[in-house]
Amino acid sequence: MQNIFEGYPDAVLYAAIIIPVLIYVYGVWKGTTEDMVVYRNFNDVMLVGLLFIVPLITMQAFYYISEIKDLHLPLLYAAITLESLFLLVIFFRTWKDNRGIFSTLLALYVKLPTGILFFALLFNIFGGKSRQKRRESVFWSIMLLPLLYALVKDKNTGFIPKSGGANRF
Repeated sequence: MQNIFEGYPDAVLYAAIIIPVLIYVYGVWKGTTEDMVVYRNFNDVMLVGLLFIVPLITMQAFYYISEIKDLHLPLLYAAITLESLFLLVIFFRTWKDNRGIFSTLLALYVKLPTGILFFALLFNIFGGKSRQKRRESVFWSIMLLPLLYALVKDKNTGFIPKSGGANRF
């Protein structure tokens, strides 16, 4: 059997880049037109953010307790357990919102990278190595905000405080 890409090694590379990007764009389109639920509310965005925050805190804890070798394995087990629980909660919430395997997988394909990238950029604003990196993180975080806002279905619930009422400061 002859390889059809034998003379075109770049075609495989381009296809490996373009096809996932097109699937992501299709998922964003379905999420913004509300044919599919990507993020239920703003709490769902924060839950995906915890997938980035938990390993970050775990790495910091490893750094600070590097002398205490007996705590490394329990800390690693706790981090893996938390990450697994968060992934299960995210999967079942997405399944409950979409009720179809194709919609669920497509929503997860959009939800996980977008949320993790946003929180990575958000944390890099404060922890970037140089001033230029921090500025770039601010720029890209601001560019991702409208996308995240468009992908949230219920914009009235979640962790964004409502104006007025008895809870005003």
